[in-house]
Amino acid sequence: MSLPQSEVKRLSKESLTQADIEYFKDKYGKKFVKALRAVEEGRIIRYDFSPSESATWIAKGRSRQYLIIPEIYCTCRSFYQEVVISRETNMCYHLLAQRIAKIRGEFKVQKSTDAERRKLYVEWRRTD
Repeated sequence: MSLPQSEVKRLSKESLTQADIEYFKDKYGKKFVKALRAVEEGRIIRYDFSPSESATWIAKGRSRQYLIIPEIYCTCRSFYQEVVISRETNMCYHLLAQRIAKIRGEFKVQKSTDAERRKLYVEWRRTD
């Protein structure tokens, strides 16, 4: 689910123009609108764990938090249904939001411990 370099360059700009927004809406549809909203609302979080110095990406959804493996996987139902089962698309809006957030540097950072990570992963790996 890697974005083309031309799109990364567009997303890297300090502010998106209306033309940029229209371009992404034409290419990704409602998924882009939802992803951009998630980024703007601060619902993309990178957990930094110590002492391992590992990081985990999370998207806050309406009812729960979703574990994201960047460019690969999300625990949301949409990913399972649209990507895995029906193969309609190659990403859910959470994956797109994480990518946008990382490119733009617009994500929250939550510091935590490796011991706490084990507890958090139990919740994040849920797929219901």
